[in-house]
Amino acid sequence: MSLFESSNKGLKFDVIGTTHTGTVKSAPRERQQTKYGTQEPDFWPNGDPKMQILVDLQTDQRADAHDDGERTLYVASKNMKKAIGEAIRAAQATDIMPGGVLTVTYVGNDPASKNPANPAKLYQAQYTAPASGFVQQPAAPAQAPQQPAYQAPQPQQAPSYQQPYAAPQQPQQPAYPQQVQQPYQAPQAAPQPEQPFAPAPQQAPGGLTQDQVNKLQQLRAAGIPADTIATAIGATQEQITAFDNTPF
Repeated sequence: MSLFESSNKGLKFDVIGTTHTGTVKSAPRERQQTKYGTQEPDFWPNGDPKMQILVDLQTDQRADAHDDGERTLYVASKNMKKAIGEAIRAAQATDIMPGGVLTVTYVGNDPASKNPANPAKLYQAQYTAPASGFVQQPAAPAQAPQQPAYQAPQPQQAPSYQQPYAAPQQPQQPAYPQQVQQPYQAPQAAPQPEQPFAPAPQQAPGGLTQDQVNKLQQLRAAGIPADTIATAIGATQEQITAFDNTPF
């Protein structure tokens, strides 16, 4: 699914008490907000883009017979991000994962809002992490090829010869053929299997590994503070800034 488009219907919280519940269909993704009523990207006064998190949910809502119930939750306000972040921590999870169940409720307005005519909304959220069997398990590491078992060489048996018949009229000793000695052959060492080539892990801009980039995006999606994210993924703030400033 594109990071810039969503064909699902958006969930709205027009009235206090509105609740939406759904099963998470895919990992949350981030997208820049647009100015109200337009498709023009929106920015903060300092020039930073205003970002929002999109979470696709499978709900039981149906508008008509052709409605599949898929909805998108647009997490733009800091109050909704805070409520969802608290729900994730209460579930002892690290992020919203596919298969989890998310519920968000519009519980009231912030009395300390600077604009009483359009006060900030307050939310509560509950999150249930997916069952362990739902999350795809990492593939088991490939086993190294077994070395062939060494077999000791079998000793060569000397050929047996029958004693030739000696004529009785001749008192000479019968002649015995000499035993043929087989040359000793040292056992050959079993060939060593070729070691599989392990490609070096790719690094993203800023010196971050792909695993660090994935964790960075997940923790940002959960509204975790920037300094906490840097500590959690084992990177410096300079590396994260370099990654953010690199065009893709």
